Amino acid sequence: MIIRANVAGWLAAITFALVFGVGSTTRAQSVASQPLTGTLVVAVPAMNGLVVCSDKRLFNAEAGTYTDNNVKIRKVDNNTLFVATNTIGFYDQKARKMAFDAFAVTSGYAAQNNFSPETKFWEGLKKEISGQLRSYFAARPYAEWPASDRRNANLLFNLIFYTVRDHRAWSHSIKVYYEKARTPVIQVSGPITEEVKTTKLSGKGREVMTYLARNPAAGTDPAIQKFDESRFDAETTSENEAVEFAKKLIRLSSTGVPKANVSSASDCAMLDHTAGFRWKT
Repeated sequence: MIIRANVAGWLAAITFALVFGVGSTTRAQSVASQPLTGTLVVAVPAMNGLVVCSDKRLFNAEAGTYTDNNVKIRKVDNNTLFVATNTIGFYDQKARKMAFDAFAVTSGYAAQNNFSPETKFWEGLKKEISGQLRSYFAARPYAEWPASDRRNANLLFNLIFYTVRDHRAWSHSIKVYYEKARTPVIQVSGPITEEVKTTKLSGKGREVMTYLARNPAAGTDPAIQKFDESRFDAETTSENEAVEFAKKLIRLSSTGVPKANVSSASDCAMLDHTAGFRWKT
């Protein structure tokens, strides 16, 4: 579901995807589930491409603690990357490893299939995800399966692919739903494809927007004000300005919105219209 902010000032320029839902700060409902908690991804179009930044927080199901060193941005090819939010995998306590990992499944599929925003690629990916999930459940007793996330309408995880082509930036969003039943109900929807013309927040976008609407002084930083709807112009926005904005927004979310459980640390990547993918510091 794509929602356009309906508040004053620079907030109105931001489109954000509610791809994380309510989220949780507690331990996973099942010892087999390792949810990726509090994700915030910021995508910003710039004069020479698209900047994508993400926080680094990961919930450790075994220890019941957070770590802030997870890389949530994954390269697909020189013009494409993807991110994942919500419950990205299931941790096997006995084997002490991830038994299902959305990042690994998606990266593995992309390594064997050249990315193309066409039906064949998406249907193949959806089939792979569904098949891997069913294999995971088939190998374990029903009692060990994680509970459905009913607060998020049974959402399991989201994949968002960002790509640049023909000097334009695009997002492709896939949602994976799971309902615990004797025969597990698994649905994979999408993709929803949009051209990225303004800043796009994925994950904890609602919490960030609410905070900024209630604390307008937080948006007075020049690095943030530039992205006011009346000022923002991708054609005059440098990649460094986009990175500075995204990193500040993530840090602001970490300190100003503690319930969002977003780390202050972040990773950024650039999809350059000419040179392609590269990491930004």
